[in-house]
Amino acid sequence: MSRQPDFFIVGAAKCGTTALFRYLAAHPAVFMPERKEPNYFCTDLPRYGHVATLTEYEALFSSAPPHALTGEASVLYLYSKVAIGQLMAHNARAKIIVMLRNPIDAARSMHAYWWSNELEDVGDFEQAWRLQEPRLEGQNLPPRWPYPQLLQYGAQYCYAPQVRRLLAQAQRAQCLFLLFEEFFANPSRQFARVLEFLGLAPDPARTDFPVVNQAVGARSARLDRLLRHPPPALLALRRAAHAVAFHPMRALQRFNRVAGRKPPLRESFRAELEEYFSGDVAELEQLLGRRLWPSLRSAAPPHAAPPSP
Repeated sequence: MSRQPDFFIVGAAKCGTTALFRYLAAHPAVFMPERKEPNYFCTDLPRYGHVATLTEYEALFSSAPPHALTGEASVLYLYSKVAIGQLMAHNARAKIIVMLRNPIDAARSMHAYWWSNELEDVGDFEQAWRLQEPRLEGQNLPPRWPYPQLLQYGAQYCYAPQVRRLLAQAQRAQCLFLLFEEFFANPSRQFARVLEFLGLAPDPARTDFPVVNQAVGARSARLDRLLRHPPPALLALRRAAHAVAFHPMRALQRFNRVAGRKPPLRESFRAELEEYFSGDVAELEQLLGRRLWPSLRSAAPPHAAPPSP
């Protein structure tokens, strides 16, 4: 008999899901496939990284020990308009973990991730933000990443419609919502919440919580631009070096990368982003029945979340 995942980490992207995935995968009573992001249920999004067939998806869990709790992590499930319904149809009793982060910080981190992996070809976040609408019309798309839905830095981090869709299809008791900022301020306490939610015993071997998948910036923006778009002379030098198995540009790229460095936002642009996200955060506070990020906080206190249908 095929195994169904007992739980899903469904998003959001750049909100700490990779760290949680790794922490849970190391728990002795949990089985998670080595492959994060199978994205099997995201049939409305580009086929990037998707496991395409049910047979292939079920094979991910074929080696799970009989008594292990099984789970997987695909951050696009929350953003997808169909994934939650499909995964709940697959296992109506599944538990759902959602990690959320200040949307401005998350959007910037997503942009930095695409940029550092050369899947975004506009290095300035403000400029990339302004290209969202043209990109939906097929304009200004990166040649290596022609997926406009995955370059919508605003829509991906407007959480309220995504959470509303989740709560319309899953019971509130099946869902655990975590905040990135709280989780990494006290990972031991927050991870204990996750284990309790999943019905798991504490993991005595888990004594530290290393940083995972930290955003990468550049020491020198000028050097970064030069390495991304080398002049003909540098290209010729690279070809000659490669002929003798020497890769100087890769070494320079590694040297130029530094964890967590992002240029500051213009004050007026940050104010624009705060205004853009504030209404969504106000609705999200109502849905979750709690206060969220201070700089985006609504004036009215949140009411308790309504019961899920």
